[in-house]
Order: sequence, then structure tokens, then C-alpha cells
Amino acid sequence: SVFLDEIGDMPMPLQVKLLRVLQEREVKPVGSVKSIPVNVRIIAATHRNLTKAIAEGLFREDLYYRLNVVCLELPSLNERIDDIPLLARHFLKQLAEKYQKNLNNIAPDAMALLLESDWPGNVRQLRNVIEKAVAFATTEIVSATLIKRALQNTSATNTSLDEAKLQFERDYLVRLMKTTQGNVTHAARIAKRNRSEFYNLLRRHGLEPAQFKQN
Repeated sequence: SVFLDEIGDMPMPLQVKLLRVLQEREVKPVGSVKSIPVNVRIIAATHRNLTKAIAEGLFREDLYYRLNVVCLELPSLNERIDDIPLLARHFLKQLAEKYQKNLNNIAPDAMALLLESDWPGNVRQLRNVIEKAVAFATTEIVSATLIKRALQNTSATNTSLDEAKLQFERDYLVRLMKTTQGNVTHAARIAKRNRSEFYNLLRRHGLEPAQFKQN
């Protein structure tokens, strides 16, 4: 198995080569005149909307359908805050070993800061915050002061402006749909968009009104 991270950022010339590998099941090593057969399973991930990228001519449609056999959509970290304590403690254990520090827990007020924070950089940003805190820790427990400092030094500069805008738009839509309990008409009115345009925004971010309706 080969994992290709951020497949949506792959340049078009490389997309052509990858498509050829998937179609012909063979590769030609650099400097060789002979192709070698390969039997490989491709697992790809991206934060981009590939359907939109195809429409904009930034991603090959034929490659998209070659890759999109089984699709798993992972919600942003802001949509699954219950995962933050589990992930934070996992990263703490992992990074404490890396830095050879005797760290065994995160203070309750420090965890509260993590839960209240916005995460435009998702899990990678959370890991970065924990790593900064671990690097400066001098006691066995990660304090709120360390987390606050790490959060201040970790910002949306980890992502491009376009990515930050998209993430903000998605988070805004999620909060709005939660507030209106999936009422598209009400949500569109608050967002000052017509109903059709608002539906298009939801579809762009893979959001369905039904998932926000309370039973």
C-alpha cells in the first residue's frame, strides 16, 4: 500500500504520471528503458474539494474516478471536539517519549483551553500545539500557561489564505446549521444569501441539512 497525502495539491504533470501507473500497472525507473510491473494499493487523502478542483481545471477527472473507489470523509476537528482529549493525550505520550520527558497528564484548565480553541489546521495543528508545550515543559503535567503560549505561537499561518477562508466558511456553516437545527431557509436568511445559493454552499462543503435536525 502507498499513502499519498494531499493528493489535491499534486501538480498536473505528476497527475498524468500517476494515472498512467494506475492504468498500466507498471513504472519506469529513472534512467531505465524497461518498465517494471507493480501491484500496489493507493490510499490518498486531501483537504481540498476535488469536485471543485476538477471544475477549475486543477485536478484530472479521470484520475479522480480512478482514486475515488471507497471514499471516507473525516469531519474537521472543530466538528468533533470530543476527540480532542483523546488525541491530545495520545500526542502527549508520543512526544514525551520523543523529547525524553516524564510527562503524564494535561492539567484540566489546559485541556479546557484546547477544547475552547479553534482548529483551522485540524489534527496537525493540535499535534503542533502539544509538541510546543512538551518542548517547554519542566514539570510532569502540561499546564494551561504552556498551552496558552503554544496556541499563541500556532496560528492559521500553517495554511494558505484560500485554505483558511474555506475552513472559516465551513465552520461558519456548521455553527449556523446547528443554531437553526438544519432549517435552510432560516440559515440562508441569517447569512443574507438566497436559499439556492445557500444550498450550493452546503454541497460545496459536503454538508447535509438533515444531519443538523434534532429528532
